[in-house]
Amino acid sequence: MKIRQVSVPFILFLALSVIIALLPFTRTWAVGLALLLGAAVSNTFPSSAPPFLGKIRKITLNTAVVLFGFGLNIRQVIVVGGQGFWQTAVSLLIIISLGFSLLRFFRLEPTTLKLITYGTSICGGSAIAAVSSVMKARDEQIGISMGVVFLLNTVALFVFPLLARVIPLSPEQYGIWCALSIHDTSSVVGAAAIVGDVSLQTATIMKLTRTLWITPIVFLVSIRQGEKGKISVPAFIVLFLIASILSSVLPFPSLFKALASAGKVFMAAALFMVGFGLHRSVVRQAGARGILFGVILWGVSIVTGYLLAFSS
Repeated sequence: MKIRQVSVPFILFLALSVIIALLPFTRTWAVGLALLLGAAVSNTFPSSAPPFLGKIRKITLNTAVVLFGFGLNIRQVIVVGGQGFWQTAVSLLIIISLGFSLLRFFRLEPTTLKLITYGTSICGGSAIAAVSSVMKARDEQIGISMGVVFLLNTVALFVFPLLARVIPLSPEQYGIWCALSIHDTSSVVGAAAIVGDVSLQTATIMKLTRTLWITPIVFLVSIRQGEKGKISVPAFIVLFLIASILSSVLPFPSLFKALASAGKVFMAAALFMVGFGLHRSVVRQAGARGILFGVILWGVSIVTGYLLAFSS
């Protein structure tokens, strides 16, 4: 009985987030509204989240990305992904070099700062989780770096769509900018979707290209730590490619369009669960120094991403 009472606010507001994503007059801002709902429920009912929330959030987000694949032609994926390889490589090299150069100027543990650097340069929380396992980082180091990245992700979800109105970028260029400059996949897709489908499609492909850099980075870090390097590709990226291939060769356009639209609903649900991490304790844990370090890296990432997108 106690478990049911704890879960009621979570279930009710999760359902509300899904409804917002379905209604024509609210679906444009559904991801942002869902994230705010999650944050509001988290701070009002702090014990309402299920203990397996992290796994559900990951599955929901990955499902959304795979469903987006049904709305893309494989040729588009290859073209944009090929272009994105060198763009993400340049951005990653600049941010990692800057992050390691700034280590000496901040009174925080080097491991924490390195995790923030990897999270900013590659793909937010996913990169931190992957790299921290081979770096053998402590829970508090992971928590601080996750908190910094999450806070900046939340800001990006609302700031980037506003910047899109005043900065001269095409929908494709805006999608590239989001993919290169925002940390987590959830916020990249959310910020791009608010502008339109063209930006969403470009951002999704570019972001997955950027996510692939987890593999060589974790491989190199593990070797440096004296362990046997491991190479793997996230399963949801493989499924995304399969979905894109199927939508390109099979004659079911209505079905594939419906599946791609369903991806936006899953994304709103994922952002609601992401919002649960925006708790007051996150700000306290991140601390002023950690946030400042993250802001510096992110600022450079935004400028670098813009220049790379503008040159496309």
